[in-house]
Amino acid sequence: MMLKRLLQVFATPTGQVAAVDKIPLAAAVLLLEVAHTDGEFHPAEEQLLGELLQEHFNVADEDLDELLSLAEDARRNSVDLHQFTREINKNFTQPEKEQIIVAVWELVYADGRLDHFEEALMRQLGTLIGLSHRQLIEGKLKVAKA
Repeated sequence: MMLKRLLQVFATPTGQVAAVDKIPLAAAVLLLEVAHTDGEFHPAEEQLLGELLQEHFNVADEDLDELLSLAEDARRNSVDLHQFTREINKNFTQPEKEQIIVAVWELVYADGRLDHFEEALMRQLGTLIGLSHRQLIEGKLKVAKA
């Protein structure tokens, strides 16, 4: 099953699974981290998180709950986001990185406001995955206009 393979990506140093398989798990971890940044996990954020994973990362309905469970476990058991952003930098293309950041911006705005902790985390994520300030702002504006 795809999700078991996703978990193996972050458990094995070789990363033998195709890069495209890593995108949903890394995105889910980042999305969950952002969703929890302001201290509240709003129902709107929870619903949107699933929709974003399905829309942007082609996660099937039947795989969504398992993916979110794996991502939440990974998020809780990680010291920081560096292990996930390292994987993103090693294996993801620039368009894939931009796709992830747009999805994360959508989640940030799910509750209708931009918390200063969320904004700080977004700047940190942008830097960690090698996006320029311009690319980060373009993603934000793309979401804000929608």
